[in-house]
Amino acid sequence: MRTSLCVLAIGCSVAAGCASQPQPVTTTHAPPAEPARAGPPTAAPVGIVVPLGNAPEGVVVGTSGIAAVAVRDPNGIVLFDAATGRERQRIPTPSAARHLSLAGPDGPVLAPLEGTAELLELNLIDGRITTTVTGVGRQPHDAAATASGTIVVTNEGGGGVLFVRDGRVVGSLPAGPPQPGGVAAVGNYAAVADVQGNGVWVYDGSTRQLVSQAPVGAKLTHAVSLSGDLAAFADTDGGAVYIEHVDPKVSQVARIDAPGKPYGLAYDARRHRLYITLTERNAVRVVDVADPAASRNLADVATVRQPNSVAVEPNSGAIVVTGSDGGGSSSVQIIGPEQLAPG
Repeated sequence: MRTSLCVLAIGCSVAAGCASQPQPVTTTHAPPAEPARAGPPTAAPVGIVVPLGNAPEGVVVGTSGIAAVAVRDPNGIVLFDAATGRERQRIPTPSAARHLSLAGPDGPVLAPLEGTAELLELNLIDGRITTTVTGVGRQPHDAAATASGTIVVTNEGGGGVLFVRDGRVVGSLPAGPPQPGGVAAVGNYAAVADVQGNGVWVYDGSTRQLVSQAPVGAKLTHAVSLSGDLAAFADTDGGAVYIEHVDPKVSQVARIDAPGKPYGLAYDARRHRLYITLTERNAVRVVDVADPAASRNLADVATVRQPNSVAVEPNSGAIVVTGSDGGGSSSVQIIGPEQLAPG
């Protein structure tokens, strides 16, 4: 069992009782973890496949059944019906978002724009951009809303994170992961994956402090909240997904085998299922995590090419997968619950 090592950072205090020596971080410029460049699918994608803009990637689905997907060239966010793929609205954005998240069960949508260092909050029902926060680092990658109301944005190009409240940046911590990627909200905490191989870093949204750090896997990319104080992290270079307790110390619960460059993650809280995109295999792995310590692989389901992101429609249990081959072929795939696993 691995437990976290707490980190000291200038201007930050750490949880009482932690070791005083900081965890070393990578200082080289080794390539970060990236998804596989997928070849053409060898099996027909399951479910419905619809074109919805160029190079779709980040995707979310609200309790209303409305989904949002980030596209580029032209840059924007497309709202669509998660059951049918029918397009509802297109909202142009100043630059492209790689990832989207939801601040609540039905929004607003949080969209970090990598090219213009902005964080948009967008109404999922009517597409209105309600808030634009500027100066959120350099190439902001992902964002998560903690229970305290603080939004934590990962500053992939500059290192560390920024804290946003009431439509403005209220703090930043450059110390910490040199190239943060995905982030998951676990109560008041935000657990951040470092794509350079330095594990998981945990920030308190209330105090805006770095509170713990732990080595996890080889090189992580993305993170998703599970039930309670659990989060899952895609170890893209290590071919696995780790389930971790975050309280705020980080301790391992399970390692799920996921060969094929795992990348996108989504969690169905109602059905206790974790979905993992296997980018090298053009597949999504369905995992039963009702007992996280004894997780069970249920199925690998054929997807569109380059399945970088996945989201769950919480009512039906269907999932939405985004795919793009980089050569002009882009699509969104909707897989019904009856097609996801036996039984």
